[in-house]
Amino acid sequence: MTERLLQLDDRTIVVAGAGGGGIGTATCAAIVLAGGRVIAIDNNIDRLDMVARLARVTPRLADARDIAAIERVLSTEGPVHGLVHVAGGLRVDQWERTEDLRLSSFDDVIANNLRSALVTSRAVATQMISTGTPGAIVHVASIAALGALPYGAAYAVAKAGMLALMRTQAVEWGPRGIRVNAVAPGSVATPATDDPSPDATPDVAIPLRRRAEPDDVASAILYLLSDLASFVTGHTLMVDGGASVRPAYLDDTDLPVFVQDAELRPRLVR
Repeated sequence: MTERLLQLDDRTIVVAGAGGGGIGTATCAAIVLAGGRVIAIDNNIDRLDMVARLARVTPRLADARDIAAIERVLSTEGPVHGLVHVAGGLRVDQWERTEDLRLSSFDDVIANNLRSALVTSRAVATQMISTGTPGAIVHVASIAALGALPYGAAYAVAKAGMLALMRTQAVEWGPRGIRVNAVAPGSVATPATDDPSPDATPDVAIPLRRRAEPDDVASAILYLLSDLASFVTGHTLMVDGGASVRPAYLDDTDLPVFVQDAELRPRLVR
């Protein structure tokens, strides 16, 4: 029964931000493996080529911030059954102290991460409602939405806004048979990072002692798209290896820094 429920059974899923070999590309591959079809959207032709090689994937060059462009893509396709919104990010030149944060940079990060999520989800949901097609929408947020991101305030704000948008959409679109959820990844090793190896520099701040791989996030997304999550909506699924629940006052052995008893520490730390 579980195996059957995890299949997407020829459903068509839009993936916005599909190229580049990271979370979007891994999500496309997971959807195809589960029997689904993908409309892969990216605004960079070179990135899009990386996912266009997959079977059952239809590549479409479009900017997720442009509602007219997204609507044109959808107008050429049959009924869709869902969306995964991955598009977004924070460029190197957009890391700034909050007191130095340029308003133009702030606006660009908000547009790239939050406006784009509204554009794609609105367009997909509108088509799903008009065709009477139930399904699921998954927004890719970040653990920064639930905490802080020093020197990346605009990104944290955008992702926090995405979660508020997701919860509101879940309530509004639930009666139409559309579930809306989010995943909140922590540190993910992707081709865009300096070191793509997930275990090259083990991080003691992550209880699972490694960074996520794109497939780790894609697996969580596949769950939320599938019928296994048929009664899950308005939820944020953390995919961070436990980083968000690890207290800051722990040392490298996961003991509180104030535990200094000479007999206690050897008994607990093995």
